[in-house]
Amino acid sequence: MEAAVQTGVPAINQPWPAQGGIYIGSRLINGVVHHVVIPGGVEFDHVYVPFSRVQKVVAEGDELNGFSDWRAPDQEDLMLAYINAREHFAPEYYWSRSEHHGYPWAVDFENGYTHNRYRDNEFRVRPFRRFIY
Repeated sequence: MEAAVQTGVPAINQPWPAQGGIYIGSRLINGVVHHVVIPGGVEFDHVYVPFSRVQKVVAEGDELNGFSDWRAPDQEDLMLAYINAREHFAPEYYWSRSEHHGYPWAVDFENGYTHNRYRDNEFRVRPFRRFIY
């Protein structure tokens, strides 16, 4: 906790108003630490979204909490959310923008499983922000 106070980064699963949401953790991407936030709880979900609309529905959204760089999460973002902040999600499937062998990935927030699913399934999508701080 001391390190988080010194760097200005809040504890995991705590609000980070200066970054527009709830801090769910960090990821190392290409050797650089990226912090990840969600805008809040299920009230920010887009529901009944087919995979073909996942990225569009988030991009078409309005500015959230003072930021316009929200995007659809990838599989790793969703797994980080499941590990650190699942209480902010419905116990349902959430689409990622990731694909594997032509199938899109979804994460089940009831049990944490990652599944490849058919594109015409309709699941929830939550905007995420990922940034270098």
